[in-house]
Amino acid sequence: MSKGSLNRLRQDIEALDHELLRLLNERASVSLQIGRLKVQEGLDIRDPWREQAVFKYLAQHNKGPLKAREIEEIFGKIVAISRRIQSAASFGGPARPVESADADPCCTLTGETALYGIIGNPVAHSMSPLMHNTAFGLLGLDAIYLPFEVEDLPGALTGMKALNVKGASVTHPFKTQILGLIDEIDDTAEKIGAVNTLVFGKDGIRGTNTDWVGAVRCLEVLLPVEGHTFVVVGAGGAARAVVFGITSKGGNVMVVNRSEEKGRSLADEFDCAFALLPEIGAVGGDCLVNTTPVGMYPKTDAMPVPKGVLSSYKAVADVIYNPVETMLLKEAKAAGCKVASGFHMFVHQGVEQFSTWTGRKAPVREMEAVVYERLLRT
Repeated sequence: MSKGSLNRLRQDIEALDHELLRLLNERASVSLQIGRLKVQEGLDIRDPWREQAVFKYLAQHNKGPLKAREIEEIFGKIVAISRRIQSAASFGGPARPVESADADPCCTLTGETALYGIIGNPVAHSMSPLMHNTAFGLLGLDAIYLPFEVEDLPGALTGMKALNVKGASVTHPFKTQILGLIDEIDDTAEKIGAVNTLVFGKDGIRGTNTDWVGAVRCLEVLLPVEGHTFVVVGAGGAARAVVFGITSKGGNVMVVNRSEEKGRSLADEFDCAFALLPEIGAVGGDCLVNTTPVGMYPKTDAMPVPKGVLSSYKAVADVIYNPVETMLLKEAKAAGCKVASGFHMFVHQGVEQFSTWTGRKAPVREMEAVVYERLLRT
């Protein structure tokens, strides 16, 4: 083949590419219109039956030389991108989200992909990767969020810095252990005495805490925080965030804990009252908040307090999000209390993390929906 013939064929390819680009953008425009109509009708963005119909139609009309599986591979990516465009149309609207970002990665991973993750032990059960990857995908960000089950915390932090990780969530049992291992702790995390969010930068690792934001937003759905009394069961890292959030918003707190030393220490630190767990029947308040793991999957029949005390509260909240409705919340509803699941607390602390890392407004409703749907299937 002569050089002239090769150049002519390349020119043909360029012309075809130009036409393909025009058609792809035209298809994207139509897809965006479909997304807006789905928003108006409150329909799911993802329609697997329609997607399969597209692939079937293409296979029937394919004349080659591309094989059917190659056509499906190409159009599978086109459909995934179209779905993302439609999801963008639903941002801020009532439409429901893409079912799962980990089933539909937002992008091809490259050396430019920003890396985020969660460190803890265990972390296999965490919904954070699903939630954050959904948000990255919906906003079209070249980023991925991974779970890291950590045995050696100092070594993990060194490795994450070396790998240029941009940010991380911190979960049990490292929220307090990490305090002496990072370069900077902001005022909020220092007052709470626990870190759940890391930001990696050129000057080192900065720690902050967004758990308290999730706690306040969750409780405010039940009743105004200011001027009300909250009985907080537990004295761990979650309790510290909840107590900080309530007191910073003008609420009153009674700390109740099985261990007097740990519970009284927390109460004294935030200038709150304290009672031992067996005394909870004599304790009064407007809202009971469980911050312990009692009732968490798989031990879902357990309750942190006797059900007989619940009728004395207007509202009950639980930091546990798996199951969405714990035995505590079921019994509280039966006793006539308003209830709030840790599911909402979990999502809102993640929303705050996402904005901290990316500087972008998080797709709250979509993050809520994808986690809720996954929890219902577990």
